[in-house]
This record gives sequence, C-alpha cells and structure tokens, in this order.
Amino acid sequence: MNTRRPRMELIGADGNIFAILGRASRLLRENGQAEQAKEMHDRVCRCGNYTEALYIVSEYVETELTGSKLVSMKKRSDLER
Repeated sequence: MNTRRPRMELIGADGNIFAILGRASRLLRENGQAEQAKEMHDRVCRCGNYTEALYIVSEYVETELTGSKLVSMKKRSDLER
C-alpha cells in the first residue's frame, strides 16, 4: 500500500466541502489508499464545521494547510471528539 500522501491544492477549489472531499477521496483511491479515503470521508461527515473538515482532509492529502501549526498540533483523536 502507498503511504505517501498525494498533493491537492485547496486554493481555487470549489468552497463546497463535499466537492473538496470528493476530490480528496478520488485522489486517495487513485493512489491505492481506498481505506484512508473511507476513513477520511467518515470523519469529515462526523465533524462539526467546515474548518475542521478542511483540517481533516489535510491529514490525508497534502494541502496548503498540511504544514500549518494547527494541523501539526491536532491529533486525529482530538478531532474525533
């Protein structure tokens, strides 16, 4: 299985979280990470807001948010609460 996170730009993307989630899921599946795509989708659907959803997506695919201080400080378990 490929564990490298594929790259996806958020800038210029449709602001609809479901469009972003669809792009990220497709990218993960194309890179042999179907299980991660499902996990990401489930977590985003359970989260509380748009910003949190973007950070969850950025845990699975590299985005402009991936290297930010907020993402590196948050753990998956913290976001699942």
